[in-house]
Amino acid sequence: MIKIFLPLLLMLASLDANVTLQEIDSKPTSRAKNFMIWQYLKQDITPEQADKAYAQIKGKSNKLFKLYAKKTNNPQVKKKISCMKEKKLLSIEDDKCLELAFSPYKTLAMTKNEREKLSKKIKTKAKIELLRIQNEPYSQEAYSKYDENTILSLFVRTTSRHRRENLNIHLNNEFINKLSSSWRISQFVKIVVHDDKLNRLQLALLNLEGEKLNSKTNFYLALNHIKYLNNKAAIHYFNLSLLKAKKKIDIDKNYFWMYKVTEDKKYLDKLLHSRDINMYTLYAHEKQNKSFNNYFCAVEVNEDEADKNIQDPFEWSSVIADIRKASSQDKLYELSKTYMQENMIPVQTLILEKAYKYSMHGYVMPYDRYLRDISTDEKALVYAIMRQESRLIPAALSRSYALGLMQLMPFVADAISKQVKNPVKNYDEMFIPKNNINYALKHLEWMKKSLYHPLFMAYAYNGGMGFLRRYLEKGTFNSGKYEPFLSMELMSNSESREYGKKVLANYVMYKKVMGEEVSILRLFDTLTHPKKTDRFRVQG
Repeated sequence: MIKIFLPLLLMLASLDANVTLQEIDSKPTSRAKNFMIWQYLKQDITPEQADKAYAQIKGKSNKLFKLYAKKTNNPQVKKKISCMKEKKLLSIEDDKCLELAFSPYKTLAMTKNEREKLSKKIKTKAKIELLRIQNEPYSQEAYSKYDENTILSLFVRTTSRHRRENLNIHLNNEFINKLSSSWRISQFVKIVVHDDKLNRLQLALLNLEGEKLNSKTNFYLALNHIKYLNNKAAIHYFNLSLLKAKKKIDIDKNYFWMYKVTEDKKYLDKLLHSRDINMYTLYAHEKQNKSFNNYFCAVEVNEDEADKNIQDPFEWSSVIADIRKASSQDKLYELSKTYMQENMIPVQTLILEKAYKYSMHGYVMPYDRYLRDISTDEKALVYAIMRQESRLIPAALSRSYALGLMQLMPFVADAISKQVKNPVKNYDEMFIPKNNINYALKHLEWMKKSLYHPLFMAYAYNGGMGFLRRYLEKGTFNSGKYEPFLSMELMSNSESREYGKKVLANYVMYKKVMGEEVSILRLFDTLTHPKKTDRFRVQG
């Protein structure tokens, strides 16, 4: 989803919602209803109305709770918010309030004496232990008397600056392997491998045994060995990661890296047998000059009128429920026949992919009429993003309330509304394909002034331009032996990292189905040439 558009976005007024309590009452509990309540809580309403609306939310939502707290007169809610904001922990007398206010970030700023006093007021053992360990010298010897969860909580629940300045210490083999019994070990490994300023801890990880660790953690350990030129050890950890991998893309990822390290083509052959289409299998197919046959770009349609509106988030919820109920392949094929109308192409595609157990992949293009005035290359990128963001469903609504086909955040819609001739009147109009696509094109047009590569466009679309710029300026995507792949795998923002891979693969496939094939090998090579990709790095 789009995370940023222009400076001062938050200063812009939001679109008029005009949601009523009666409308909220009439809708079934769902994410779509939560979105209505979110809009309602932003309106000028009474505390009593806020109470009635908030009582109907589904699940827990910090976003909704914070809005509700500003509107309600509920004393318990007011007290909870007050406790959470309180910084002077020692001044809090109420036990429950103190538990809510407690934070490792707040206690880090305390003196040793203050932490000792606070440990006598706190009731939770884990928090008492965290206070105690924060008072210790920064050394393995001092930490040895604490359990693994406390040690790793100290590390994980602090700032990157504090880690670099104080926690980048030497750990011997016995100590580092002792830590592996904690459920936090995966977080620890990820943080250390992604931060080269934690060099002493990276060296310690070279001795961490991976047999009891999950696939993702072993993969990071393998990358850590590659950074220290331990190729034989890297293969060992890639094998461990492969044994525990459950997702197709994670299996393919390990085979890809085994090939990069060994240059043994048997790993490319493994990728050729994968039924997934991702950047790793695309690489192998092009390298071996093989073509894909497990995709489709059109489905059969009829002239019937659809009886469901997939521009309505509530109706889309009922469609999702129907798809989930169809457990067998035969039932899915039967269900797909009920969605053969032209405006249901994305739904039929989703059902067929599930029926094929995701061994066949759809790259349909049902919105070409809104993309006539752009180039094939731009159209491929729009579809690539749209496929990843919403699976081409107009009523798609994320947990953070990103809207529609291109998953525009509400504040982005607010900003773009200030720049287009015929702005939408409310957020519901962002579920109309034409509006959503037009707004996204405006945003992409701005992005293209700084970025010239589909991968970087994807990163910025998901994580924001500022995020991407900071990552590029760290010296990533250079001319090292395993570049650009090491920079792609070591992006610490997991969401943007995986999002970029998927959009890039989608882009290559959409170029293919549009008859304008592009080399993924060349796209990878281009990433290490700043002049061809972006305006942020030193141009060479």
